[in-house]
Amino acid sequence: MSDVIDERRAAEHAGLWKADLGQAPHYTRAFTGGGWTCIACPLDDCDWHHDDPVSQPSAPEVLESLVREHLASHSVVDFLASLQRARNDSTALRESNNRAWDVVSLHRLRAIHRGNHPTSDPVAQMLSAALVGTTEHEDVRAELTQLSEGVVGAQNIASVSVADRLGSQP
Repeated sequence: MSDVIDERRAAEHAGLWKADLGQAPHYTRAFTGGGWTCIACPLDDCDWHHDDPVSQPSAPEVLESLVREHLASHSVVDFLASLQRARNDSTALRESNNRAWDVVSLHRLRAIHRGNHPTSDPVAQMLSAALVGTTEHEDVRAELTQLSEGVVGAQNIASVSVADRLGSQP
């Protein structure tokens, strides 16, 4: 795969990602496929974007030129700052994940001390399934959706995977 395709895909992914996070002026996923494809700068603090009509898409070389021209307007320091923020976010996420596994371990050890099998605790099972991303977690999402029906303020309480929100893109 060429760098050109990778850069354009990164810009398309950034447009969907920013729209999913509610960062205007990017179009939401509801508009993709029906009107516009948004390509955006992958740097978090940059609002540059280009909305390309789905009915008459720009030639790939035009999009390549737009993305490359914009990326060239950033300094190396901009990219390094973005990478450092991503590293900090990854570290925070890893630490959060470790704390959640501590809870799973605590529930498993409590079960052992009660004379039960370590995986007999339903909270530990659900949390472990969520952390690992097993299909059993879909049962939790389904139950959340079912229980939230008719509860004021609880609509759409179940999480949606990033891949589902952004559309499964390579």
